[in-house]
Amino acid sequence: MVCWWGSQESLQPAIFWCTEDINTELISGYVSIAIEEDLEGERFLSICGRDVTLNTGYDLHDNLIAGMTEYAYNCFDSYERSLGNEFDWLWEDTTRMLQLIWRPEEAESKVLTLFVEEEDDSPRVLGSVYYKTLVQN
Repeated sequence: MVCWWGSQESLQPAIFWCTEDINTELISGYVSIAIEEDLEGERFLSICGRDVTLNTGYDLHDNLIAGMTEYAYNCFDSYERSLGNEFDWLWEDTTRMLQLIWRPEEAESKVLTLFVEEEDDSPRVLGSVYYKTLVQN
């Protein structure tokens, strides 16, 4: 994925924003992933895209994202994180690591981990994302 580090000058600053046409076992389609801050400074995860297919085993998320992005670019924003429920996301500033964790009922948990490189200290940086998927028993 190609990434940009956000500028604090915008009204709704993105911490980072990554986008790419991807094809993995867990997620495929034209996908954008960002951590953003709202006007109150609260961080949220934004997953956007067009024709996105999720294969998490959690039907609500899989069908919701597919329906929202079929033939259109659309976004799903999540403030909830680290609750231990069916979907969590964790962002670690120091390591620049984002984890998306799905815990479907009667199925193995699936984790998508993204490592967002930072190439220098400029406000806008073109970087890369490396990901791995993990299925937990």
